[in-house]
Amino acid sequence: MYYIPIVSIIIPCYNEAENIRLLTKEITNVMKNHPYKYEIVFVNDGSTDNSWNIIQELINIFPTIQGVDLAGNYGQTLAFRAGLHASQGDVIVAMDGDMQHDPSYIPLFLSYIEQGYDMVSGAKEQRPDGLFASFLATIAHKTICAISGVKLNYFGATFKVYRRYMLENVNLIGDAHRFLGALVVKKGTKFIELPINIRQRNAGVSKYKLSKAFLVVVDLLFLKFAVSYMNKPFRLFGIPGLILFLIGTGMLSYYSFGALVFKWFIGKEYQMEFICAIFITLFAIVLLSLGIIAQIGVFNSYSDPQHEPFAIREHTKNVAYYG
Repeated sequence: MYYIPIVSIIIPCYNEAENIRLLTKEITNVMKNHPYKYEIVFVNDGSTDNSWNIIQELINIFPTIQGVDLAGNYGQTLAFRAGLHASQGDVIVAMDGDMQHDPSYIPLFLSYIEQGYDMVSGAKEQRPDGLFASFLATIAHKTICAISGVKLNYFGATFKVYRRYMLENVNLIGDAHRFLGALVVKKGTKFIELPINIRQRNAGVSKYKLSKAFLVVVDLLFLKFAVSYMNKPFRLFGIPGLILFLIGTGMLSYYSFGALVFKWFIGKEYQMEFICAIFITLFAIVLLSLGIIAQIGVFNSYSDPQHEPFAIREHTKNVAYYG
């Protein structure tokens, strides 16, 4: 069994004034019936409504609440990152502030963390989506699975529970929250998906628009790099660089051999082919150089003991000292 000292429930909020009080009440009613020590971290992501005033009001009422007011609208990923930095829990619950995530699932998620899982993810059982939106979501999930190699059934829900160390070395920038499950899951990570019901919004309007679908496609390219090559970028540049180098030098050798042995007049008969071979070789050298530079950058980054390329689930040692 894994002991959970403190649970941090992190909730980024953007114009959720009509939901914050009710969500706080629901979370409090759920958590008071369970033995977990917890805190609720509301992150106001540059709301233009009364969200921050309500958070401050709740802080004065509930000792379990703290608030972070961002100086602008930075997006859900950076808002979650700010909440993570402010939190103190060993277990992190990530959820939205629009009431679509039911807090009654939190104790169930935490029970699996106690059983030794590193991440517990909510997978939609039913969702109030239209047919077209559901179709797009299905295609997106299959694409993310194929690119990341992570066999999650549902990537869309941010309603997940993590042991804190799973998030320590994840660079939360851009819109990484969409793929956070894929970014933290590595070979050997213990994770489970549980079916949950995504509720209708209590108030307000959805922040997601169809126009963001193109940005998701762009972010998938980053996801592929982050999952497959973040720790070994030389392979991304080195493999095509080496292939092109072999092709380029092979062509140069072929035409040079022909010029020496068969007296080919390259400048007249094979001018374009020879120039193309030179460009291929030079481009290959550029790719190989980029790969080396990127690999050196990764090496220097992970040389910092505060930034390790791995997460430790548990550290057991003999506390006896010998003189």
